[in-house]
Amino acid sequence: MDVVIARSEATRQPLAGKVLIMTMTHRFILAISTLLLTACGAQAPEIKTTTGLAMGTSYTVKWIASETIDDSQFSSQINQVIRQVEDSMSTYMDASDLSGLNGAEAGVWHSVPTAMAQLIEQAQGISAATQGAFDITVGPVVDLWGFGPNPKPETIPTLAQLEELRPLVGYQYIQVRIKPAAIKKSRASAIDLSAIAKGYGVDEVALWLQEKGIEHYLVEIGGELRTKGRKPNGQSWRIAIESPAEQARSVFQVVRVEDRAIATSGNYRNYYEEGGVRYSHTLDPNTLQPVRHKLASVTVMADNAATADALATALMVMGETQGPEWAAMHNVPAYFIIWQADQFIAKPVAGFEEFIEP
Repeated sequence: MDVVIARSEATRQPLAGKVLIMTMTHRFILAISTLLLTACGAQAPEIKTTTGLAMGTSYTVKWIASETIDDSQFSSQINQVIRQVEDSMSTYMDASDLSGLNGAEAGVWHSVPTAMAQLIEQAQGISAATQGAFDITVGPVVDLWGFGPNPKPETIPTLAQLEELRPLVGYQYIQVRIKPAAIKKSRASAIDLSAIAKGYGVDEVALWLQEKGIEHYLVEIGGELRTKGRKPNGQSWRIAIESPAEQARSVFQVVRVEDRAIATSGNYRNYYEEGGVRYSHTLDPNTLQPVRHKLASVTVMADNAATADALATALMVMGETQGPEWAAMHNVPAYFIIWQADQFIAKPVAGFEEFIEP
């Protein structure tokens, strides 16, 4: 009987061609971590599993086998679905559709795949709803702070350096057209989909499985997950939220998930200290500065993984006060872990309590 633990990778996933091996010495980029807990007992029908490396991270896909479905090629086909997302939306691949868009001239419509236009439109809607706490144009600022592909800078970015990038940061500078699919940038902004593309990849695999007739599955890419149906024993898929403690990875809370997506964003894996000040990888698009609050991690439930992925980032930017207030106001089930009085305090909102395992 499988139980999946949510892991917290704390930097932007590069969507790169090169692979990042997930060890404690590497920078963790995911918003949640998945680890498998196994219990004894017979399993019938069988749970099939495939794993791999893509989008700069690892992935795990589980599904319940059916005698009427030939799943002998599922592993390679699932890998192909994920690779197609990476090939289109990577900022590291010069030939990707996203790289082509970022190199396009400002002020003109640039043709893109329909799926990309739809995802950017979804991202824009989340940006507007969160007053810019989520913003796909913040990538250059992340790079400047040393949380992108470049190493930590020798000196902290100056206000002048940050303000030089400000004219390029702002979701309102991006226009989307669906038919025919195209994007127009009013400024020479660079779009980075890392904070939503892994979730989108999860959704693409989930939809692919459904098209193949699979009714029970769990899909995870870089810690973003989506489930449908139940395990063979009739129980819900179990997801364990990782403790934000900086020592060895451990479980903070187990939740049960059916027909939902879940994503976690955390600040406790990727940061650096300079002059006695701790700089987190989570940057506020409005201030262009690393956030400085007591929210250690936030886990979000949503109907799809792309939404959960983006909202987890947005709520992490908002912090321990505004984040729970926004989630409650917008009826977004979320689980906040806050550093308070020298310990971690859990704060579930908007009905998240119903998912918590006793």
